[in-house]
Amino acid sequence: MLSWMTAAIAAIVAVAFAPSLPPPPFLVGSALAGFGFCLLLPLRIRWPLVAFLLAGGYACGYGYWRNAELLPVALEGKDLAVKLRVLNVPEQRFANPPYYRFDAVSLGPLSCSDHGDQGCNSVQLPRRLGRLRLNWYGAEPPALGELISADVRLRRPHGYRSAGAFDYGRWLFVSGYSAIGYVRNPDTTPRLSGAGLSAAILRQQLIAAPLAYISQYRHGSVMNALLFADRSAISFTQWTLFSQTGTSHLMAISGMHIAMVLAWGWFFGRLMALLGLRSYLNAPVFAFSFALVYSAMAGFPVPTQRAMLMAATALLAYSLRRHISRWQGYLAAMLLVLVLDPLAVHQIGFSLSFAAVGVLLWAYQGQRQRNSLSLLHSQWVVIVGLLPALGLWGFGFSALSLPANLVAIPLVGLAILPALFGGLILYPVLPSLAAHVFSVADTLLDILFKVLVWLADWLSLVHFNPPWPALILGFIAVMILLLPRGVPAKWLAIVPLLALFCWPVPRPAKGELWLTVLDVGQGLAVLLQTRTKTLLYDVGPDFNSGFNTADAVVIPALRKLGIDRLDTLVLSHADRDHAGAAPVLMEKMAVNKVFWGERLSGLAVPSEECARGQRWHWDGFVFEFLAGGRNSGVKKAIGNNSSCVLMVRAEARGRGLALITGDIEADIERQLLRPNRQVGLATGDAKQNGLQASVLIAPHHGSNTSSTNAFITAVAPSEVVFSAGLHNSYGHPTAGVRKRYALHGSRCWHTGQHGSIQFRYQDGLLTELGPVRARQYYWEGALNPEICAKFKSAG
Repeated sequence: MLSWMTAAIAAIVAVAFAPSLPPPPFLVGSALAGFGFCLLLPLRIRWPLVAFLLAGGYACGYGYWRNAELLPVALEGKDLAVKLRVLNVPEQRFANPPYYRFDAVSLGPLSCSDHGDQGCNSVQLPRRLGRLRLNWYGAEPPALGELISADVRLRRPHGYRSAGAFDYGRWLFVSGYSAIGYVRNPDTTPRLSGAGLSAAILRQQLIAAPLAYISQYRHGSVMNALLFADRSAISFTQWTLFSQTGTSHLMAISGMHIAMVLAWGWFFGRLMALLGLRSYLNAPVFAFSFALVYSAMAGFPVPTQRAMLMAATALLAYSLRRHISRWQGYLAAMLLVLVLDPLAVHQIGFSLSFAAVGVLLWAYQGQRQRNSLSLLHSQWVVIVGLLPALGLWGFGFSALSLPANLVAIPLVGLAILPALFGGLILYPVLPSLAAHVFSVADTLLDILFKVLVWLADWLSLVHFNPPWPALILGFIAVMILLLPRGVPAKWLAIVPLLALFCWPVPRPAKGELWLTVLDVGQGLAVLLQTRTKTLLYDVGPDFNSGFNTADAVVIPALRKLGIDRLDTLVLSHADRDHAGAAPVLMEKMAVNKVFWGERLSGLAVPSEECARGQRWHWDGFVFEFLAGGRNSGVKKAIGNNSSCVLMVRAEARGRGLALITGDIEADIERQLLRPNRQVGLATGDAKQNGLQASVLIAPHHGSNTSSTNAFITAVAPSEVVFSAGLHNSYGHPTAGVRKRYALHGSRCWHTGQHGSIQFRYQDGLLTELGPVRARQYYWEGALNPEICAKFKSAG
């Protein structure tokens, strides 16, 4: 039984991570050939192979269906008219000005908006789309279940493709979304009659009143998260505290919460038996009923689905007096979850929850003593056992996890959750008594927060991003450490376990330079590394909502590269898309020195204005400003034209390796082309001028105001990078600019399409280049690095 389930799980996981799906005719032909081959094999091998083929075909079919629900690429940025059903209560986003976000599903066929781009009419429209995530920039958003006829502007799921960054696009797709976007002209959007009714809408209507009531308490956001899995109101400060103390799992209704409620139901069933309602099924029926109601209150998120399936398997075996091994139940639950959602393996909760249960089963295999599952020992098992999984997802490790959870789990499970459930039951009938019970829960949460804050002051979170060899060593070490007592010398496995934390992070060797253009959307952030030094040019944008690319992209990338200090930070100019996230970066990352093109207030480290002619030497490379600041040679060197222009050369060869230009426009480009502005040269010959570089970070994201023909000729880049958001509202890079680079023979890269891009130099020669995240998923499609190729034959 284990072998065929394992084969089916392996097939579904393999398809989920496949870079592309096979064509349906090839899939059908391969399946038929495979089934024919199975007839020649012995039974012991036949059924696992049949299960593998069936599961793989099912996962491919699911992938075809999900791909068909995606917004066609040709419709991105077009105005579409569609009828929508609102699926949840719109969530207010505290930006400036505030707006609302809600999920919706399209009903009926799409059509082109009367007020939109007429190019929409030339595209074949899909009959329907799947789930949509929409922003509403109006005063009064639609209500839960309401039907509206809206004009929307959509784009496919997309996020930052950068090492260490959260892949929002991947999360959107595996969560069932077909597109994201916003409602056009929300204040005049027609509201249609007829409210919809579904299980999700009914749940939202039932919990709306208690959600609003509980929110008035000091820790109402956490209380709502524990009761209804509504974590939208938990603040960033609270999440940071949970992360530092390893207690974030308490805020996601998962296996631990379901186990607590199962235990209450089991105890209640036994109590009923003692009171005279004797039945062998009392305990399992009450236990499952309690857990089912709790899962329904939470909206059946994926972690509760996994827990309920495992609980159902165990309770059914108990009720039928059948013996099912722990591993059989474990694999059966995993297979059922993957059948319900073949892409669940991409979710963090899937990995962490099944990893936690797996290590517990491994550690306690063959043990029947009830006292063996003590809270202290089980917490130690889970903390050690999850280290490889935490490293795989790039999460930090908190040494405070054990003491924090020893306090938090009993307090939440034995006191806070019972009080919350008691208040919820009393709320409709005795609201005054319910208020006192909720107050008790609020007070207990206050005590919990004080304990967590006290613990968090002791130690900080340890961030580690081990490579695959270290992960494999760590996994083997964990399996050895968690073997039952009596295994000789198992503690020696601590040594390879340390590989998770101590594995050397790759850095440039002697004579090497690594240049990485980070994907920060519509902005710029470029990381340069030599053997011993690190420079960051710009940090990317921040937004009114509080979101910023320092937290989302830059700091995770630096941590993944093992960088905890920047030798130099260059802020090209003060525009928000370049320096907006700088204060957050400098608050969380040590910086030795800052250069700026426009003065920024509040810099707490030594800083100075960049100026033409400033240069320094690092590990065989020369870094030099060719322009920047107020003295750039034009009358008004402010804004874009004050950008620091940084040239990087190989010291031995004098070869120009990379030219980073910020947002300079044509005026500064002409200044750079003048002979007296050539650094160390008195000739304007393009073949010998000081501007020539193999890699150019395109000025002003590829705007028409920059990248003149004369400038491109002088730089003569073999590679040009446009740091711009996908389908940004500015149209960067423009078609005219791409055409100019194509005619000069440059290969073009676009961070919005390719994600973060890295160039590696050895002894002054470009030796490696390409996207940092080489892996592609089947819903993303192939990426073409030569986005300028179609212009090469023009003119």
